[in-house]
Amino acid sequence: MKKITNFLRKPTVNEKFKIPLSTKIKFSIGGIGFNLSAGLFAAWLSNFYIKIVKIDFFLWGLAWILYIVWNAINDPLMGYFGDQTRTRFGRRMPWLMIATPFISISFIFLFFPPLSNSTNPIMQWIYFIWLFLWLLLYDTFYTIIGITQKSLVAELSILPEERANTTFFWSLGTLVGQVITFIVPFLFIINEDPYSQNLSTIQTIVIISGIIGTLLLTFMSFGIKERKEFIFAEKKKMGFIESIKLTLKNKSFIIYTMFSFTLVYINFAIYSQVSLFVQDVLRISLNNFLSSLPIIIFVGASLLGYPLGMVFNRKYGGKKAIIYLSTLVISGLVLLTFAPEVVTSNIALLIVGLSYAGMMLIAPILMADIIDKDELKTGYRREGAYYGSTNLFTKPAQSVAAALTALILFLTGYDQSTVIQTELAKFGIKLNIGLIPAIFITIGIIILLKFPIDASTEKYKNWKKRIEELHNKKIKEYKASLG
Repeated sequence: MKKITNFLRKPTVNEKFKIPLSTKIKFSIGGIGFNLSAGLFAAWLSNFYIKIVKIDFFLWGLAWILYIVWNAINDPLMGYFGDQTRTRFGRRMPWLMIATPFISISFIFLFFPPLSNSTNPIMQWIYFIWLFLWLLLYDTFYTIIGITQKSLVAELSILPEERANTTFFWSLGTLVGQVITFIVPFLFIINEDPYSQNLSTIQTIVIISGIIGTLLLTFMSFGIKERKEFIFAEKKKMGFIESIKLTLKNKSFIIYTMFSFTLVYINFAIYSQVSLFVQDVLRISLNNFLSSLPIIIFVGASLLGYPLGMVFNRKYGGKKAIIYLSTLVISGLVLLTFAPEVVTSNIALLIVGLSYAGMMLIAPILMADIIDKDELKTGYRREGAYYGSTNLFTKPAQSVAAALTALILFLTGYDQSTVIQTELAKFGIKLNIGLIPAIFITIGIIILLKFPIDASTEKYKNWKKRIEELHNKKIKEYKASLG
């Protein structure tokens, strides 16, 4: 009798918006596949082009600065197209299916430039063109996958704890991919002159990672089911210009985007400099376990940082949780800059990994709340428009980080022809990975203090109930359309 009663009773909000464990596991598997390319891209592309290809610092920075122009076109359009798509496979998943093989293809070609004498000015411009063109293609498919994943999490549930939990599974997968792409190269790369002897090693790792990454992302692409009420109930489509205007008028979105710019900067700056930090600053002999120890500490701390972020989010709400965790991040980055030896550096990496992972876990939940409030106002789910627009303003942070990194390395006399660097060049790497990101995140937190959505308030709970009512209405409309 109890089972019959449970079956007949009206589902609670928690049950209706519960994301199945199987879906979360598929997100996790997809996260591994995604970061098998994205992780190598973040950690080793700078190392590869600076130490093996020996691209001119100016041309390296120029490629990333010009890349900003492509972002201005690519990201908002990809987000808008995702919102407008209506197929029997869904509106997000077809894009994921298309992007999956091509992100690996473009990623592999990035690491296969036509190498020759790097002192030849013509070859330097060939390196620049190769880097720039494949960077544009890679970013297109990276954008599609990133927007799709974030949009799906926001659409599948209105509950902050479910969004955090699902993001945790995705982040756990990306962390596994990160471990592989950071540690495996260190086990095989030889940090001795000539460093170019590592060319075939890196290229082999890139090919294997690209193939496995495609297979894992394919599993996610065909395994996640979207909420049909958002695919078919919203029959009227919003125009591109109207969508962008509404998005850019949203105060919460503007504040979040300015804060997110600093997050993207430190993410790119830290990950792109880790290999240089281990090789050139710590001078740990490579192709052994010790060379991987700083990465293992950082990644292990990140693994603990995800549940810590979930606890902070549940207790304080997203905004306050990020602010509290940021104090640890800033402290760790400053310590990393002035750490005198390996042990202190590892302690700093432990602090940063533990706190930064939690921040990255919580940040997408703030955006999901912005999208929820927008839906109350417009009646539309516009994840693609929001994530595409925020990428328009935050992805340039990658270009700023790449250009500033090149400038610091140039000014401090980094020598691309040897593995032995001066103390000034080593300090330049420390600035790139430590103090400068600390300054950026400090600015970001000052901006975030103005963010108007506070999950710890009663007002927040009230408008969440209104979102539930709106979603119930869309479900009824979808069922009615089926006859």
